[in-house]
Amino acid sequence: MPRKQRNQNKKQQRALQKRTKRKQKLARKQTQAAVGINPRRLLRMARQMPIEGAWVQQGWQEQGVARVLIARTQPNDSIMFGEYIVDYFCTGIKDASYASNVNRETFSNEVIPRLYSGTPPLDIEPRLAQEVIWGAVEYAEGLGFDPHRNFREASRILDPAGTMPPSGSIDFGYQGIPLYIPAPDDNQVGIIRRLIEAVGLGNFYYLPRGDIPEEVAELLRVEQPEETPDSAIWTPELQQRSGAHTQSGLWIPGQQPEPVSETGQPEQSPIWTPGRS
Repeated sequence: MPRKQRNQNKKQQRALQKRTKRKQKLARKQTQAAVGINPRRLLRMARQMPIEGAWVQQGWQEQGVARVLIARTQPNDSIMFGEYIVDYFCTGIKDASYASNVNRETFSNEVIPRLYSGTPPLDIEPRLAQEVIWGAVEYAEGLGFDPHRNFREASRILDPAGTMPPSGSIDFGYQGIPLYIPAPDDNQVGIIRRLIEAVGLGNFYYLPRGDIPEEVAELLRVEQPEETPDSAIWTPELQQRSGAHTQSGLWIPGQQPEPVSETGQPEQSPIWTPGRS
């Protein structure tokens, strides 16, 4: 084949490759525009999207930790949602995540049941859901606790903090002071130290699950019982057997039982809760 013809063929091939690449690039952009597969770009636009709904687990007001879900409708009718694990008794946002481009049917039939372990959650007003989240953030920051690192991005699905005035229907802390209930992965020593620095001994509640870590016991000036029952609910009978003592003023397992009335029964319920004096 003559050299001139070979050169022409090469030029044609290069031109064809360029056209093919341009078409592929255009197709990718069109696909992204059609189905919205660019999560970060969508996240920046999230606050412009209408809110689809908000959910929280049943009984959340008695548990101290709320699993809040807020969803928005994307332009292509897919769902973007944020999930927030909120400790409104003490430490604020324990975890957060978000997802986008979720099929509406998948969101309703798979995502929600999975996040709430098969138990139907409660539909709540989006305003209330956001008040729980932002209120817990503010309360925890006042104690020296920052939100989980994932919250920075996941918070873009929420309206900005302070957008709506608080309703006053949600109480943060327990009976006016922090109540710390450790999560499995918590650095309990660090959290207790922070609470002592923020509010001082005697000004927060601590409800351990199982054994109290030795370093925590030292910080709280607690003498550990020889045997600790598995239950996180402590009764006067268990406390009498444990013989643990505290000088901190904190509510912890091991406090002395209620005075007994003339009938021989405790004057109040035998279940010990942080509010008992």
